[in-house]
Amino acid sequence: MADFSVEDLLEVYKKELNSPDVAELSEGFYKDVGKLVSRLLFEIKRGDELQKELLQEELKNVVFLVQGIHAARVRKAMGALAGGETPASVLEQERQAFSDIRQGLEKLEEELVLPALSGKVDVSVPSQKTRVAVVMLVEQPEKVTGMDLQSYGPFEKGEVVSLPEQNADMMVRRGQARRLRVRA
Repeated sequence: MADFSVEDLLEVYKKELNSPDVAELSEGFYKDVGKLVSRLLFEIKRGDELQKELLQEELKNVVFLVQGIHAARVRKAMGALAGGETPASVLEQERQAFSDIRQGLEKLEEELVLPALSGKVDVSVPSQKTRVAVVMLVEQPEKVTGMDLQSYGPFEKGEVVSLPEQNADMMVRRGQARRLRVRA
């Protein structure tokens, strides 16, 4: 069998771009591309300056074509996956990756879309706003927006402030504040 050439790669590229579905590739396609790249790199090393320049341009074309083929295949496969199908004409490695993606899309639909359409969306409204007293351990020169969408600050070191519980907890975790205990 003759070596895989840039012309062969160009034919695959045209076929992929002109096909509405994922075009069929030989299982050894990427291995053939690897051999082609290795051959070009070897010839670049031993060629004169003009040959090196020409071969480097040819190598750039190979990279462009392979990336174009891959991008077209992924784009077509994603369209099929969004429709609930796995494309038929894919390599085994692609089939596994696309199958994993399809499962992820199905899980996403199951968790987001189906509950919304069935009216089973869990919407919890906070029963009351919980606030917490903290003492600032550092100066906070800028205002912060609380979970209740109110502005707080700026704060000085040692200042005692009342903040929404989530904001207070975050400042405590960051070492910016210490929670105060209020005894009744």
